[in-house]
Amino acid sequence: ISADYIDSRFLDNIDCNTERDDEILQELNGVMRTTSPKMYFGDSIPSPSYSYYYYPFLNALSGYDPTSARVLGTNENNRPDYIVLFSGRGRIYLHVAPRIFGNYFILTGENYKYFDNVISSLRPDPQNIYWDEYYKTAAPSRRSSGSNSGNNDFSTLSVIKKYPPLQWAFGISVAGLLLFIFFNSRRKQRIIPVVKPVQNTTLTFTQTVGRLYLQKKNNRRIAEKMITYFYEDVRNKYFVSTATIDDNLVNILSGKSGISAKKTRELFSIIKLVQSGVEIDDATLLTLSANIENFTKTSFNGRKAL
Repeated sequence: ISADYIDSRFLDNIDCNTERDDEILQELNGVMRTTSPKMYFGDSIPSPSYSYYYYPFLNALSGYDPTSARVLGTNENNRPDYIVLFSGRGRIYLHVAPRIFGNYFILTGENYKYFDNVISSLRPDPQNIYWDEYYKTAAPSRRSSGSNSGNNDFSTLSVIKKYPPLQWAFGISVAGLLLFIFFNSRRKQRIIPVVKPVQNTTLTFTQTVGRLYLQKKNNRRIAEKMITYFYEDVRNKYFVSTATIDDNLVNILSGKSGISAKKTRELFSIIKLVQSGVEIDDATLLTLSANIENFTKTSFNGRKAL
């Protein structure tokens, strides 16, 4: 068996371990250098080394019983990476540097002799040789776990399906994610503020000004202010000119305000009386105020404002 990863259950049965953390770190960091695995023929015979420039060979085998095993090859740190275990009448050859059998290593210098030495340690007439299409059939999880599950199902969902708690957790997570997407996909709109209708403040302002002049007993000033603000209110609300007061204005204003022509004519008659210059007593002022207030409150615009 020549592999970077050897099934942990198999290694437990033969009391052997693999050490490849150092090699993984070198590969992850992208560290390349000249590396030299060796064949081992005993202490009395020098171990020939075979070199090439690539990721270093640092995988090693450990934990085996030295009385039932023999070291056949070592990595550049003289740690065993190729051993044979004797079991009954059989032998198990373990090799943890499979990159050695690639073209890049074999075709460098005289590295082909390493392959010759490996083959020479095997039986001269092996009945079967198995070539495992490792990188074509195994999933990445197999290479990262260091063990084989014994079947071809390496997907994440298959692991979740094996454990009911994981199934529940996965289902709840998916349902929560879907609910989050559903509620947040709806268009969010700001709260529309309530706009209060514009209140008719003309009458209030007129009453306030009237009280001011009433305190000074100046009925004419009060009446003139009331008439001025009434005319301004008529121009703004009904878009009619108050420059000329005649029957045409009375009819137009009556139609737009909803006030009868009779009451509209009475209002303008009182206004004409005030503007004639006669003395304005309290009764006349109250009559003017009552007519203006009644016109404002009972007109179409006045009813909407109320």
